[in-house]
Amino acid sequence: MKENQTPNIFRLATKELSQDGFFAWLLQWADQDNEHINSELNRTAQDFVRRLIGQTDNYAVTTVVAGRQWHNIDVWAEVNGEYFICIEDKTNTGRHSNQLARYKKLVEDEYDGKPHTLKFIYLKTGNESLSSLGLIKSQEGYMIIDREMVLEILNTRQVNNDIFNDFRSYLTQLQELTNSCSKLKVVNTEESAAQGFYLNLQKLIPEWTDWNYVSNPTGGFWGFWYHWVQINDFKLYIQIENKIKVDLQVKIKIEGKAPSIDYLNQLCSQLGELASKYGLLVARPKKFRLGNTSTLAIVVNALPSTADEDLDMSRILTNLQNLQHVLDEYALISLPTNSNL
Repeated sequence: MKENQTPNIFRLATKELSQDGFFAWLLQWADQDNEHINSELNRTAQDFVRRLIGQTDNYAVTTVVAGRQWHNIDVWAEVNGEYFICIEDKTNTGRHSNQLARYKKLVEDEYDGKPHTLKFIYLKTGNESLSSLGLIKSQEGYMIIDREMVLEILNTRQVNNDIFNDFRSYLTQLQELTNSCSKLKVVNTEESAAQGFYLNLQKLIPEWTDWNYVSNPTGGFWGFWYHWVQINDFKLYIQIENKIKVDLQVKIKIEGKAPSIDYLNQLCSQLGELASKYGLLVARPKKFRLGNTSTLAIVVNALPSTADEDLDMSRILTNLQNLQHVLDEYALISLPTNSNL
């Protein structure tokens, strides 16, 4: 622990169960009977409830009953006898095992015939790909509540409560670390900053992108991928790999098992010639590997930074756009008659 940090229980109790406990606790504080105990905490908790159920500031929150782990649902709450809230609470993990659909059906069956309006919330205090969150919203029917939204509510007013302030401080630190993604060194040493860099790219690149952690025998990496183009029987695409504390690279990947190492060599050379027109330097990997997905080339100068290691986002975006042009141009000239590489 850094010397200038005061002890914070949430930096130690980082499991999702600890966070479940906080949000169930906060929801319970929204009940009007708690107003005389701590009015500021009660008002903030009521703001949180209103955000979850999509109500305006003038909606009166009177009774709130909340708890954890009802039929494996992380956090639940009943509000005013009018709403039932189902919360899937996530820190750094994502959805799995069809859990969101299962929880939704369970709640809908349980409340069939009852007057409650049902609200399904995916509450994420860690970082997650915007593509993944979009699917959760569009396909699963869950409303997304992210860390920024939570902090907006927690920062509304001063609250005199150590548990509340410890959690707010903990989330603030995560937010600041994620936002510290302008420095190359930080992006390559801190996972939250690496995720923040990818989130920024997702907002700036107009086409579909995705990112996640990739586990492999060499230690794994945080990967970002997009822009697939068809080349004969294969696809090429762009992938950024961040092996934390090792390296950060932009690569051209080939999807589909290549017939030979010679094929990969020649394809890499042809792409290198096209890339040079855009000022991009393409290098072969240390070793070509034949597999369903292989590294075809490394774009050495794709991620420029300033002298003090500020990532130059304008030039990075230009380089990535130019790399897209390289793949697009190669796709146009790579006709079936040229398939005898």
